[in-house]
Amino acid sequence: MPDHSQEFRATWRGSAVWVAALVALMAAGFAAGALATPRGAWLLGALALFFGAMAWLLLQPLLSAHPILRVGPEGIGGYLLKGQTIPWSDIADVEHLSVQGQHQIQIQLREGAVSQAATAGLFRKGLKRVIALAPLRRAERQPAVQAALQGFQRYATGQARAALSERLDAWQAHEAFEERLRTLTPTPWALYAVIAVNVAVWVLNLFDGMSPTKPTSAELFAWGANSATAVVRDGEYWRLLSATALHGGALHLGLNMFALWDAGRRVCRWFGNGQFLLIYLAAGLAGSALSLHFSSQQAVSVGASGAVFGVLGALMVGVYQHRASVPKAMATQLLTSQGLFVAIMLGQGFARPGIDNAAHVGGLVMGALLAWLLVELVDERASRGLRQRRQVMAVAATVLVVGALVGLARPGVDHRQLFGSQSLLTDLLPRLRAAETALQQDARDHKDGRLSRAQFVDAMAQRHIPAYRAMGEELAALGPQPHTPTIAEIRELHGIVLEVMTLEVGKHRGSVDAAQADARLEQLSDRMVSVGARLRAKRAPPARP
Repeated sequence: MPDHSQEFRATWRGSAVWVAALVALMAAGFAAGALATPRGAWLLGALALFFGAMAWLLLQPLLSAHPILRVGPEGIGGYLLKGQTIPWSDIADVEHLSVQGQHQIQIQLREGAVSQAATAGLFRKGLKRVIALAPLRRAERQPAVQAALQGFQRYATGQARAALSERLDAWQAHEAFEERLRTLTPTPWALYAVIAVNVAVWVLNLFDGMSPTKPTSAELFAWGANSATAVVRDGEYWRLLSATALHGGALHLGLNMFALWDAGRRVCRWFGNGQFLLIYLAAGLAGSALSLHFSSQQAVSVGASGAVFGVLGALMVGVYQHRASVPKAMATQLLTSQGLFVAIMLGQGFARPGIDNAAHVGGLVMGALLAWLLVELVDERASRGLRQRRQVMAVAATVLVVGALVGLARPGVDHRQLFGSQSLLTDLLPRLRAAETALQQDARDHKDGRLSRAQFVDAMAQRHIPAYRAMGEELAALGPQPHTPTIAEIRELHGIVLEVMTLEVGKHRGSVDAAQADARLEQLSDRMVSVGARLRAKRAPPARP
């Protein structure tokens, strides 16, 4: 290797190893879920294979003979450039990028670059090549970026050097500020704990038999989903918090944790682990409380998105309040990217049904409010007493806001009664079908001569009428079933059949007038045809436009 060259190699102590371990753990979790529950096993197996492959790819730089980055007089190269070195003569610019907290070196090639290395690269777009530094130890990333920028400054020509010098100063200011944040909060353990709780609850849901992709509303309610009636009327205030740890499937959980990861790390370092937990929990409670007036009136609500929006709101307010002391490029990037993300997510929430946007708005506003009240760690001039007073004010504001929202809420759909009735109906319908099948079989046997008229009447009197009466009482006890639109027709049809059997038995045994019975049976026959038509119409699939 020529003199003055520098190499930076992947290490087993780098964060990429931890990410690979986390991804491998997710793969193992999906595999365990596939073995634990037959529902969705194929999807869980596919996810296990996907995340297992991702973990393997993340470990590849550690197994390669090529360094992640090599900088020297001859040019710049590395593992993601397939071990090739791009000569400085082919390079128009070198830039440091931070994407979701991940450091990258972006190489801009000159028009007409013809070297073999210029055409290489696993991550390339047009004339751009990217070298990701995640496989390096955190302590080596800054020297790696500095080596690349200084190498380009040293070996590039005049105009490129001038532009690079300005960027190098901005990058050094950015790194100095990031190092200051890491010093204030070396480990964002609160973020790790929150993610671990959310993932653990989802895994427990799987072992309880819930679908990994689409659990039912009744299952989520049993585990603590938010419901206006359960909270306001029944006093189950714990649902405001438990709902934030439940999710409507693996995709819902993954999207929330992905959104939380980058913003959460920054908020942990800006405010400290303790204040991050206060923001997260307060935003989650406020989002659930506001949802009591909207989505949770009709449907159960779950998800950490209210808390996640609170973290995003706190980050934006914190950056804005200290924009004078934050590197300009960092402040602009954070405010723009996070603000755009929040706007897009809120827009989707208002445009698409089934999204609890009230929880998003409630969490966002509460997170922003607490960020305005709390003192950030970067404000090192603030006294300990001031920080504690602001924390007390933040807790008081949370109690007042959440308490007011809960106090003003009114009960909505009684989900406990609804899901209980649906469970009874699920148990009752097969028995109804079995009773109907038994009656139809006896009617066919009578028609074919296998049962005499007297035997058929005795079967109705002794078996079918008592069974229909018992199930009729159960149907009547179910109450309204808005999620089962055919229940009214089922009840009516059941009553018609019961009355027909009673009249047939009475007519055969002489306990009712035969002429009156025949007239009533004719009316019931017409009603049965009408009810059957309504039932078929409700069960028919909707017409496509």
